[in-house]
Amino acid sequence: MAGTTRRHSETGPVGDQVADNVAEIRRRRRMTTKQLAEAVGEMGVPMTASTVTKIETQGRRVFVDELVALAAALDVTPAALMLPGRDPRQPVWMGEPMPWRRAWRWMHGAAPLPSREELYGEDFGGFLSWLSINRPYMTEVEFQREYLGPARPATWQEFMRGAEEEGEEDEGPGS
Repeated sequence: MAGTTRRHSETGPVGDQVADNVAEIRRRRRMTTKQLAEAVGEMGVPMTASTVTKIETQGRRVFVDELVALAAALDVTPAALMLPGRDPRQPVWMGEPMPWRRAWRWMHGAAPLPSREELYGEDFGGFLSWLSINRPYMTEVEFQREYLGPARPATWQEFMRGAEEEGEEDEGPGS
């Protein structure tokens, strides 16, 4: 994918996933394209049923404001529109290929991109700084409790190993 050239109007792998997820979640919610377009329009983002169909069939790219309004209208997070709901058992493309569970962690501000890991090395403080930027909603007390408790890991890799081990049994989002 990195060396692939596409026209500006064409969707890429994330856009393709958005198209698939909008269609799937809309059907799960038992909404018509007209109902979804109206719900998006009520949020101040003009959209027609034809636009929803074009988005779902990859005939049209989605703008950021539309992505947020579509997510709100479908009652999901924007991340739920951009990532596969189930592990495809192959790398997910999020600017770089990565495992499905890691892609979800990155989108939720819980782990840096795999290619950026070397920036932190053994520096748990640098990782905590990254977390504080990507989770600005957390209070200092919440941050202390979640990341600096009595079993504080020595490195961010140790923290990630623990997080990955905790999540190995679940099926993840959408299960």
